[in-house]
Amino acid sequence: MGTRSKAYLIEFNKLVTGQNEFDFTLDKQFLSELEYAPIENCEVKVDLKLTKSEHMYDLKFDFNGKARVACDTCAEDIDLPIHQKFGLLIKLSEVNNFEDSEIIYVARTEIDFDLKQYLYESLLLALPPKKNCDGLDDPKPCNEEVLDRLNHIEEFDEDEDEMEDGEGNPPKDSDPRWNKLKDLLN
Repeated sequence: MGTRSKAYLIEFNKLVTGQNEFDFTLDKQFLSELEYAPIENCEVKVDLKLTKSEHMYDLKFDFNGKARVACDTCAEDIDLPIHQKFGLLIKLSEVNNFEDSEIIYVARTEIDFDLKQYLYESLLLALPPKKNCDGLDDPKPCNEEVLDRLNHIEEFDEDEDEMEDGEGNPPKDSDPRWNKLKDLLN
């Protein structure tokens, strides 16, 4: 889970009943403290509105900024915009229970809660499933050399498909060794 960071701790004894507000910054330093993070750099501001009641904490997160990721199509580093809202409930309980993805049960004896892992996982969820240059403003940072190579590979695959007969079989003048292997299936 990583090391605890005081910057991302919510100290229950310092909260007032009602609304409390916090600001967090997720950046290169934040990511460097996490092992195996697929994102190397980001500039994301997180506004947290925490409402405290007698037995529960209702947390509303608002993520805004950008994250640098590799484009899934051309492998160029791109800055994807992040605009996402998440919610989390922390309920006071007799024992800690972190099994539920939307409700965390924290023992009444706990004095604080580290949000670092939750912020990291939410940042990853805020990224689109397909990361590419399509939604970015012009000029797009596409790596033209990679795109040219991909187009060349697609053309090669199409040429091979045209060589097959209508049933996906290779042309009749193919290597006769394959025919002997096909006889084994019969």
